[in-house]
Amino acid sequence: MTSWFPVARADDLAPRHVFHTALHGRELALWRDDTGVANVWENRCPHRGVRLSMGANLGNELRCQYHGWRFSSGSGHCTAIPAHPGFTPSQGLKVTTYPCVERHGLVWTTLGDAPEDIPALPEADWQVLRAMFVAAPSSAVASHLSERPDVVLFLQPVDDTQSIVHGLSSDPSISLRSHNDMLTRLRDQIEGTAP
Repeated sequence: MTSWFPVARADDLAPRHVFHTALHGRELALWRDDTGVANVWENRCPHRGVRLSMGANLGNELRCQYHGWRFSSGSGHCTAIPAHPGFTPSQGLKVTTYPCVERHGLVWTTLGDAPEDIPALPEADWQVLRAMFVAAPSSAVASHLSERPDVVLFLQPVDDTQSIVHGLSSDPSISLRSHNDMLTRLRDQIEGTAP
């Protein structure tokens, strides 16, 4: 858990949207504020534990759907509690946040305090490819990945039994369909459903 992993495409963090994913069994809420800052937060309101991914991206705050508590971009500090309009929330009242970096068209994070270890890639025009969910642990998926000079694959360990494969291609002629077909064959082989 002390490494950095891709958890979404940068494009998944659309304006005023909250993206839901998981890493090492921990649910995450990802969102981009109106200034372009990406946030990776634990997907749980500290008040009643409701998923923040069901809430609203207000542009510079995320609002929990349940009681309307609002949390500030970047810090995750609670900024308002609608049931107590004159109350200033304590600085200790906040969402668990994780560091995040956007690189190679992907959003990366770590659940620990690991130094940034995002792989450096050769200078190229990298195209972000469709991610593929695989019902297998990352160790099983990693053993099936083959090296190709024009495609780089990264693993997101969702939990002990599931993974997501993120891909980049430096070949402008690669079709998204051929990449999708290749990942589908890989998934079927790993999951044992290939003929």
